Order: sequence, then structure tokens, then C-alpha cells
Amino acid sequence: MTALIGSEIRKLTTTRSTWWLMAVLVALCAGLAAALLFAGYGLDYPGMAPGAAESAQMLYRQPAATVYVIPMVVGTLLVTREYHTRTIVQTLLAEPRRGAVYAAKVLGGAAVSAVGAAAAMAVTVAVGAAVFAANGDGPFLTDGDVVATLAGSFGALALWGLIGVSLGALLRNQALAVTLALVFTLLVEPIAGIVLNTADLPEASAYLPGGAGNLMAGGSSYGEEGSALVGFAVLAAYTAAALAAGAARFVRYEP
Repeated sequence: MTALIGSEIRKLTTTRSTWWLMAVLVALCAGLAAALLFAGYGLDYPGMAPGAAESAQMLYRQPAATVYVIPMVVGTLLVTREYHTRTIVQTLLAEPRRGAVYAAKVLGGAAVSAVGAAAAMAVTVAVGAAVFAANGDGPFLTDGDVVATLAGSFGALALWGLIGVSLGALLRNQALAVTLALVFTLLVEPIAGIVLNTADLPEASAYLPGGAGNLMAGGSSYGEEGSALVGFAVLAAYTAAALAAGAARFVRYEP
């Protein structure tokens, strides 16, 4: 199993598209952090009041609320790239136990997702700490609520990577899987959230995957406050269900 997991990690880390996606993830997190800090210090945006722990929380939860589609796409490519290139045949010839291959993909995807989540949070904290220090404020990294936000954001991003692995196993087609990931996260769920909010059911949007990830990071869902534990439970349930469906599909693959 160790060799299988190492093989899956190498498949991702030796592919340029993985590094490009990671670079985009880091760049977006840095740019978003800089924009929020400029809004707080330069434009007096009330949500980013200088010197407040709540502002640090708002900053640190942004990766989980906005760029989660990138870990999802990386996880998707871990599976669909092999179907696209037909190297899945060689993989299954080398290891006929399909359950073991799928488990290795899940664990390899978890490792890569954790690295990506750590990079996203690290650059967000670094930009925030630099700007906070330049303005005589601290990054609030010892504040309990801020630490919970950092942990929740990291966990949400990592779970989205696993959802991507399961999506790849379910759909197999690389273009379709990536397109569906983008359409759902950037179009379908935001529209569903707006519809629920219009229908005076904003709390229901917390049970959508993106809303749950935002709650997990300590945020709110269309103005409705919620528990980070509820957000974790909902997103973890989506992840477990998706992984189970992906496993059922993967073990039935016929070349």
C-alpha cells in the first residue's frame, strides 16, 4: 500500500498541471488577502476593521470560502488523467486489487490536498501578518477563535480535494469532471444559495457543500451564523458519501 500511495503522489507531482494549479491557488490566496487588507486599511471597510481579531478571522477563512474549487480539480485530475491517457490499464495490471488502487488514490489525494491547503493558509497568514505588522497590529495567531478558523479553513480545503478524487472516479471523463466541478462551485451552488435566501431559507444554504465549508472555517451562510462543527459534519458527510460512490464505480471499471 505504501508503494501504491507513493506512486499516486508521484503521478501528481510529476505533472506540470498540478504545479500550475497549486501556483494559481497560492496566487489567488495572496491576491485575495491583499485586497481584503487594502479594503480594511485603505478603504475603511467595516468588515475588516484594523486591529480586531474578527478581521483576522475574516481574512483567514477566505481560502475555504472562495478557492476550494482548485483542490477539488487537483483531486479530480488524480483519477481522470489516467482514464484520459489510458494508463489506468497499466495501473490495474500492476495491481489488480481495485479497492487497493482506489484507496491509494484517496490517500494520495489526501496528502496532496493537505499540502495545497497548508500552502493556501500559509500564504494567507504571511500576507496578513506582514500587513498587520506594518500597521502596528498583530496577526492574532494565539487567539482561540482565530486558531479555530485556521484549522477549519485547512480542513475544508483538504476535504474538497477528496471530493475531487471521488468525482473523478465517478465520471472518469477528464473534461466532464473538471467542467462539472467548475459549474457546480461557481454557478449552481451560488444560484441555489440565492434562491434559498430569497425564499427566506438562508439557513438551508449551510447544508450545501460550499456553505458547509464556509461554516467549518467559522464563516456564515448568507448572513446566517452557524456552528463550525455543523459545517464539518455536513462537509464530511458529503465527502464520505462521494468517496463511497466513487469506490463503487471504480471497482467496476472495465477497460
